[in-house]
Amino acid sequence: MTAAFALTALVGLSACSSGDSGSSDDSSENATACTDFETTYDQFTALVKAGPADTDVQTWTDAKTAEMQKFQPLADTATGDVESSLSTLIGALPADSLELTEPDSSSGQALVDNSTAVVDACSAAGTAITLDEFPLVKFN
Repeated sequence: MTAAFALTALVGLSACSSGDSGSSDDSSENATACTDFETTYDQFTALVKAGPADTDVQTWTDAKTAEMQKFQPLADTATGDVESSLSTLIGALPADSLELTEPDSSSGQALVDNSTAVVDACSAAGTAITLDEFPLVKFN
């Protein structure tokens, strides 16, 4: 996985180095922030999709909260639009992770919308990422 991460960062750096906006340090920071965001988001989404399963809801909620907290430091490692979009996403996260999985959850929809903005910012910065689909629950 480290080799894949390094290759992804290298590809992101190559794409950014051809332009004259930003420094290579900015590109490297954003490539790392983007790939770290992708990993964190996908792990969080997998946990949400899995549900409480054989564990109790409190254990599942605690695990989701711990995973959600991994988003917090990501904006500190990015610059420009990537930093801004990550900060917006982090600022909109609810204190209670259960809010994200309630039917017609506005915080769940905000997570999806803000994550799309992060993907767009990462792509514009030269690092394309793909996120797993977050399971939004809708009333019928």
